[in-house]
Amino acid sequence: MTVPNTKKAFLCILIGVFLLGTSPLFVKYIHANGVLVGFYRLFFAGLMLSLPVWLFRGKQRQSGVQKVNLKWPLLGGLAFALNISLWCSAMNYTTASAVTLLDNTAPVWVGLIGWLVLKEKQSWRFWLGLLITLTGISLMVGWDFDQSSATQLQGNLLGIASGFSYALYIFITRKARKSMDSLRYSWIVSVSGALILFLAAILMGLFKQPLPFESLVMIFLMAFSSQVVAWLLVNYAIGHLPAAGASVALVGQPVVVTVLGVIFLQEIPTLLQLFGGVICLLGIFAAQRSLNSQQAVSVSE
Repeated sequence: MTVPNTKKAFLCILIGVFLLGTSPLFVKYIHANGVLVGFYRLFFAGLMLSLPVWLFRGKQRQSGVQKVNLKWPLLGGLAFALNISLWCSAMNYTTASAVTLLDNTAPVWVGLIGWLVLKEKQSWRFWLGLLITLTGISLMVGWDFDQSSATQLQGNLLGIASGFSYALYIFITRKARKSMDSLRYSWIVSVSGALILFLAAILMGLFKQPLPFESLVMIFLMAFSSQVVAWLLVNYAIGHLPAAGASVALVGQPVVVTVLGVIFLQEIPTLLQLFGGVICLLGIFAAQRSLNSQQAVSVSE
């Protein structure tokens, strides 16, 4: 039974990563304010997740789940709202592949936050991965002034901020998931994140120029494919694969986005950007493997 389950999990993670990779295409097509796009994406995701949360509420009661602390899910919603707005905003300034890759540096920042805040000891492999990742980022962002405009640089910096905010989200999620199942947590994050971005959009006056109906349809499709279906598949796969499964998801998504960006967006990276991206991927993979190994040791102890 193990082999079929493993094959099914690999298929799920491949489909999930591909669906995640299509998300930047939607954002590029819409080309609207990142806060507004992020609000509608989380709003639609919250609506779609409401039905399964309601259907499984009886099962959750029977399982004897303890009363949960809403502090962590609400903080998760705040962090994810910040992440999705920065990520969508960065798409308006630079290439989809660059933003996706910089956003997926999150595991590196997670390890760094754990070391600074929780005083977690990191192995030399993690620090090597951090150094490699920073080198790749420098090649992508800091040394390509001849071919990258100030607008692209702004987008890359937003991408780095997006990756750090994603790390905060992962860090908070680890706390929240100790007392809450994935479905309810995802729903609360989506609803609270949508409310935060709704208030931000009002303060920024973004609703004065409503999005076209076609854009709303695109955001709905993006929310369904990447916010709901893709993460359900990825989360299922990670639960049935070795720890390296998460690394596959992280490394695979930027590759998918780069290929789709070349085909559909005509975003052809320079040789320096490709070289920096490959180095960055290697660093992310090394850091993630180090963190996975550390978690496995702590569990066995």
